[in-house]
Amino acid sequence: MAMGSFFLPRKQVCLLFVLGLLIVGCQGIDDGTKPVIAPPLTNGGADFFDVTDFSVTLSADDLRANETGKWAIHSGLVDNKVFFSSETNPKAVFHGLPGEEYSLLWHVRNGSNVTSDTVKVHFSPLQPEIVDDSHSYYQTRRRLYAKSYDRGKWTIEGNYQQIRGQSLGGISVPDDEAEYITFYGYENTDYKFTWTTWYGSKSASVTFIFRSGEYHQDEALEDLGKLNKPLLVKRNDAGDVTELNMYSDPYGWMFGDSTQFPALKALKHLTKLQLNGSSLSNVPHVISAYYHKLQVLDLSHTRMTQLGDDFGNLTELDTLYMNSLDIPSLPESFGNLKSLRYLEMTKMGLTSLPESFSNLSSLNFLNCELNYIDKLPETFGNLRSLETFRGPVLAKSIPASFSALSKLSFCFFTVTERPAVLPDDFGRLSELDTLWLSGDYRALPESFSSLVSLRNLSVLYGSGLSSIPESFRNLTELRMLRLVVKVSELPFLISGMVNLKNFALHGFLDFLPDEIGTLTNLETLGASHVALKAIPESIGQLKILTTLNLSGNEITDVPVTIADMASLKNLYLGRNKITKFPRTMGRLSDTLRDLQINGNPYLEGELIFLQDALPNTSILTWLAGDN
Repeated sequence: MAMGSFFLPRKQVCLLFVLGLLIVGCQGIDDGTKPVIAPPLTNGGADFFDVTDFSVTLSADDLRANETGKWAIHSGLVDNKVFFSSETNPKAVFHGLPGEEYSLLWHVRNGSNVTSDTVKVHFSPLQPEIVDDSHSYYQTRRRLYAKSYDRGKWTIEGNYQQIRGQSLGGISVPDDEAEYITFYGYENTDYKFTWTTWYGSKSASVTFIFRSGEYHQDEALEDLGKLNKPLLVKRNDAGDVTELNMYSDPYGWMFGDSTQFPALKALKHLTKLQLNGSSLSNVPHVISAYYHKLQVLDLSHTRMTQLGDDFGNLTELDTLYMNSLDIPSLPESFGNLKSLRYLEMTKMGLTSLPESFSNLSSLNFLNCELNYIDKLPETFGNLRSLETFRGPVLAKSIPASFSALSKLSFCFFTVTERPAVLPDDFGRLSELDTLWLSGDYRALPESFSSLVSLRNLSVLYGSGLSSIPESFRNLTELRMLRLVVKVSELPFLISGMVNLKNFALHGFLDFLPDEIGTLTNLETLGASHVALKAIPESIGQLKILTTLNLSGNEITDVPVTIADMASLKNLYLGRNKITKFPRTMGRLSDTLRDLQINGNPYLEGELIFLQDALPNTSILTWLAGDN
């Protein structure tokens, strides 16, 4: 019996019927006639009220011998949900509809006699319910659970983004018919949820009202799959998200779809965002529109093809990485990044820089290697804070304003224009420590000697310097010097370059300076394939030199003083015109590890001598291509 039901006594009409039969029987006896035997009473059992589960187990009396029974519905709404588990079982289960009252008849037949009783059953109405199971940080979304019977459906008033239904029990239904949903709305919007559920032909509805707030940072992190991941997310003392690492993250593309993921704009407190390696095709609008506190942004190794015109909104940006992209040009607004100090954009596909680029007054480090740009902006010299310039390949020589970069310390770039030239006042770059010039430079300006801080200089990959100012010897701080030259002798004295440690010459040069021995701090010296005619006697003064490469020249004699080079480990003399080696070579047996004499016209006896004098030295006598 269902809860809420109760049992009523036998009907009064049955009592009156029995009394009547007794009276008639008594009259028959008095009259001398045969008495009438009353049929047995039929009891359909208890009545039921407020049944909540839409089914009851009926309680009619058990059938006697020779009796049959059958249940029937006398009144009440009937559909396919209304039935008896067995119409002939006095203890049948009756299924009905919510909110309906039924009058059930229990008929009992014994031969030709039929008796009946009536049972009343009342079912409680549907009780739909919505439970709000939302996270505490939800401001624009809800997690709702609705009580369902046979089925249900959500209707929502108010413009919203989407709902996602959760499958229960492995049964998949449309999102708006799922009992458990996550609702994604827009900020500051009124919503009315209505859940309608059915049981058979009966239905009932319940509503839930919700006004959204502003998008929450944790809603954004939930979308990105970064909620509760402290290794990838950092917050300040106020709980605001300040750093987010999305390196090669499969969710990175979401930043490019602000329509589907509007909550991402809540990350407006970000100061550092790493999106390198994601599949983004363009700089997401959400970044330039809302992330105005960004100080560090990494967009490297993405599929980006352009920066938006509003990229310049990121005025607090300090560090920007844009390596390995395919962006041929920067927007004019790029010049608004006045706080930018560190900029990497290698292999970015750049073909030009806007004139506004020169407005980056705080720029300290600029790396734009592996880009092929026509020319630098004429006002490039306005980057007065620039200390490091790792330049691109330029079709044209640097502009005159380049000499105004008074803080420049490290610099290299390539120029394809022939000949390449430097501004006449290039020597104004007095803080320059490292300068690598790649291009067809044939002359250096007279002011070049004013680069008094220069420690590392390379002028390579050209036809050779044929004009070098004599004042070049004033570069006394040089530690490394690599030059392509096209002269018979160096037109400057090198005796003052006492700090020089590595010296390499390429191109064309008949003779090394006689005072080469004064470079007592020299550790490596190379002058290969320059048509050199002789080795100066003073070479022996280079006591700490470890590597001497003079291969591929026209040298005929090796001075005996070469044995005075007490630290020499590697000596390359291959492909010269040497026929005889000095008998002092044995003095190098303790230090010399590698000797190359291939391609020289010496006699067999010379090789035997060297092998005996230098037993611990590896002697190379032949290479492919030797004559």
